[in-house]
Amino acid sequence: MSAPTEDPVHDPTRDLFHTALDMAQAAKAGNVSGWLAARYASGRAEDVTFLLSQMLGVLIENAAISRGVHPADAWRELREQGVDEFG
Repeated sequence: MSAPTEDPVHDPTRDLFHTALDMAQAAKAGNVSGWLAARYASGRAEDVTFLLSQMLGVLIENAAISRGVHPADAWRELREQGVDEFG
């Protein structure tokens, strides 16, 4: 008999993380119906929104550091340059 590979305890944070990834992937692909399906399937839209905001913040600051830019400067740059220059 082998050990179980899945955690027997339901982890809602993990579920939110997977929902956030599904939403981000659908949004990047321009798949609005897929984004909406992922958003509403969780039943926790506000929690997913907060998690997505946290994830975006981490990505912005990590990208800044990898470019040799202080994270505070990266936030300022993004605000000044706008969405057209993002990514």
